[in-house]
Amino acid sequence: MSRRILSAFLALILVATFAATSKADVTGSFDLNIQMIAMGTQTEAVQFNFDIQANLQVNVTLSGLTLGADIGFGTTGIEFAILNLNTSLGALQVNDQFVFAEPFGCTSFPGSGQCSGENVLAIGDGNGDGVVDRAVGFVKKRIGLELNIAGITLNNLAIFEDVDFPDIQGGGGHEHDHFDGVSALQDVYYVGQVNSLVDDQTPTFGFGDVITVSGQTVSGITVTGRTAFCANGRNYIKKRSFAWEVNKACTAGFGNDSTPVEGGAKTPLLFEREDLIISGVELGGISFDLSTTFIPLQPLSSELNASFTLLDLADITATLTSTNITNLAFDSLSVSVTSGNLTLSLEDTDGNFQFDGTTSSLSLVLNPNQNPADLTITLESDASGLSDASFALGISRGILSLDTTTGFAGDGSGNLDWTGTSFALSVDYGNGFALSANAGFSPSGIGTVVINMGVTF
Repeated sequence: MSRRILSAFLALILVATFAATSKADVTGSFDLNIQMIAMGTQTEAVQFNFDIQANLQVNVTLSGLTLGADIGFGTTGIEFAILNLNTSLGALQVNDQFVFAEPFGCTSFPGSGQCSGENVLAIGDGNGDGVVDRAVGFVKKRIGLELNIAGITLNNLAIFEDVDFPDIQGGGGHEHDHFDGVSALQDVYYVGQVNSLVDDQTPTFGFGDVITVSGQTVSGITVTGRTAFCANGRNYIKKRSFAWEVNKACTAGFGNDSTPVEGGAKTPLLFEREDLIISGVELGGISFDLSTTFIPLQPLSSELNASFTLLDLADITATLTSTNITNLAFDSLSVSVTSGNLTLSLEDTDGNFQFDGTTSSLSLVLNPNQNPADLTITLESDASGLSDASFALGISRGILSLDTTTGFAGDGSGNLDWTGTSFALSVDYGNGFALSANAGFSPSGIGTVVINMGVTF
């Protein structure tokens, strides 16, 4: 989709919105985000790269129908547009969502998290001439239905999605393998075309569906069953993410095989996973939550959470995970003990019931009667001794709030080295207007400075 078409479409929505303001309830927010990235730290005064981003969210409610628009702007123009429609049809709740976004490449993918701004570049081609024109493409349509009948809640999420649309999220095996840092400067994504091949530079659409049934027994136990077809994990576009993404195998062609399924008339619908969640079980003063996941060709995995209070002195929570529950083999164990301002967490990462790491956290209120300040001290240790330490201080004075955190890392010989200090300053002026600034410093110099301004209406 070209920017002109999308701009005209959004303009039409805004015109319709203003035309209906006399009868509709209009709410929303506008946020401006400014990121300043130092081009070097070798001298006291250096140049900065500026990344200016804006986000407009508008919701219009008219006669029980809510129309929403979530639009993101950046240096390259419109980066995404999410259009929502919510309404109730008797006992049926409907959530209809269209997602459009500009495809981006990344010249250097991070190990995890979103690609940093200086490495992000637009790669959309709207007319198929092989030249980037920063076009915005259709990414997905999501329809969520919820029905409550006699205490039983039925949910169905249907997703029609471009499984090739590139994301800039590092880690997790997402769709950036064909937009890697080696060739990103030459990458082009043809948003106006479609084919049946996956992992190429042309959109390929697939369908996924998630069915959820939940209810509660007379004793207060909640039971939830969830079945997913051709859907798993999360899907990412720039600055937004969505629960569940369509499996690329559920398209008109498998892998790079050019032979379509049933002549391309249909896409396969594959069983992806089954989740069973039981929560709120009370037994002998202990509360239990159990979740079990079955994925074809993978071992059955389970997670058990138990929580109780010990002699009114401490709250204890234990989490046990296993991917081989049929043989009573456990993968990990974590125990958290909270007593007043002190929290102690113990981690067994290999399931041998020997703790491999501990985390202790102490929260204090300094000078509680006059000018109070919140101090949190966190210490982490492993087999080699103290591994990390952080000190967080929070101060609030009227409309002004200041938060600062300083971190240290162990060198394996009992010494701690400073790793960084961050500052966050925020001002809430009331009447829906707020201002904040964040900056971080490390031994290598200043990090990214972020300034946010926002207003709600």
